[in-house]
Amino acid sequence: MNSETPTASRPELTIVIPAYNEEGSLDELYRRLREVLDAYGKTYEIVFVEDGSRDRTFEMLSALHDKDPRVRVVQFMRNFGQQMAITAGFQYARGEVVVLLDADLQTPPEEIPRLVDKVNEGYEIAYGIRQYRMDSFLRRAGSWVMSKLLYRITGINIPDSASGFIALNRRFVETINMYNEKSRYLSGLLAWLSYGRGGTIPVSHSARYAGKSKYSLWQLVMLTLTFVCNFTVLPLRIGLFIGTAVMGLSLAGLAWAGLLAIFGRGTLDPLWFLGLGLGFISGVQLVAIGALGEYIGRIYGEVRGQPNFIVRTILERPAE
Repeated sequence: MNSETPTASRPELTIVIPAYNEEGSLDELYRRLREVLDAYGKTYEIVFVEDGSRDRTFEMLSALHDKDPRVRVVQFMRNFGQQMAITAGFQYARGEVVVLLDADLQTPPEEIPRLVDKVNEGYEIAYGIRQYRMDSFLRRAGSWVMSKLLYRITGINIPDSASGFIALNRRFVETINMYNEKSRYLSGLLAWLSYGRGGTIPVSHSARYAGKSKYSLWQLVMLTLTFVCNFTVLPLRIGLFIGTAVMGLSLAGLAWAGLLAIFGRGTLDPLWFLGLGLGFISGVQLVAIGALGEYIGRIYGEVRGQPNFIVRTILERPAE
């Protein structure tokens, strides 16, 4: 932990909450947050990052800010996605400990003190591990399979990667803020930086209070692809691996055909053999070109130099 004494401009605790079309849960979320944080006895602020919502989310957050100076609101110019909303929240957070919490109330705010206490034991980062997840069976199974697969590909183990409930100390947040890649998967970055040394606590898990999940299947696939491309070059090597295997199979096939001809046992149809070989090799080339294109596209995104997000409005009271 940073040894600096918290002041009015640096509270002991910051809660960062990305919010996109969450008008149905904000009042209940704020009520429960205020109850638990006031009882916890630490100075705190709540930073909402409004990610270009299409409903009344910003109007409701503005009302919360008007009645409670500890509520700060960062409004994006348009929707930049959850990863950039979290990035902005970390950059605007001032607390000695920063807690990331989803706005859907699937993780109860009442679990925050336990998570913060875990960080105060000396951990740089603490994860809330969900117990008895309320997601659908397909979502749970898909999450488990992808976590295992990504660990095999990248070597990075992400504890309960989709929970969105973590706490970080000041130094770790400032380290995260040093990274400025345009395509990012923060759960992977956090796990990579902590090298599996973070603390964990079991937390309860509930169904969404209102609305529905903002991640479609396609968005989850693209997020997974971002994780893979950010932390390993294995996809670039797939073409090499498959090409080597194809070469070996081709040589084996030629040797087999040669042996059949030598011993008079017949030969393979040349057109069939040629078509199969060309199709297989074309597939290898497309895999290799596709992987290369994915990385080149990300390089293009980085060199364009565009900002990660654009802030329209910041609602906060001047520091006393």
